[in-house]
Amino acid sequence: LCWVCLVCVCKAILQYCANSHPFEERTLALDQPVKIGRLLAKAKVSPHNGIFDCKVLSRNHALLWHENGKFFLQDTKSSNGTFVNNHRLSKSGEESKPQEVFSGDVVQFGVDVIENSKNISHGCITAVLKLYHADGTEAKSNPVVNFTSDVSTQDLYTIDAYIRDAMHR
Repeated sequence: LCWVCLVCVCKAILQYCANSHPFEERTLALDQPVKIGRLLAKAKVSPHNGIFDCKVLSRNHALLWHENGKFFLQDTKSSNGTFVNNHRLSKSGEESKPQEVFSGDVVQFGVDVIENSKNISHGCITAVLKLYHADGTEAKSNPVVNFTSDVSTQDLYTIDAYIRDAMHR
């Protein structure tokens, strides 16, 4: 998929966020629902798909799409959850209702998992979501997360992650 093809469709950009399992920025064309999931033998990781080489994601983890001028994210029965601004969309193994998402939201796919037997930590995917309409204009930001401070949503998320990590220790 080339940049020219992305001009006439709505798109989502997943930007790497602090404390995330490493990944290359993704630009997703939303001309149809985009599957977010774990790398399988058939699929390849690409800057233009929602496939991640990340052990804490389910094969079919979530869906992201555009409909009637709005953007939506849905957990599709993942084991480790899908989160929007630190809010889990559904219980483990349950499909969530479609959740409207906004440009600037922090999305998280999965949770950090520690393998006690090997003392290895597997990180989740955390990203800032940038959304664009077909005409190239950026979608509106979340009215609920409209802070009157100079602290960004990503910074607040990072601070929260540090606090949760410290409490875990």
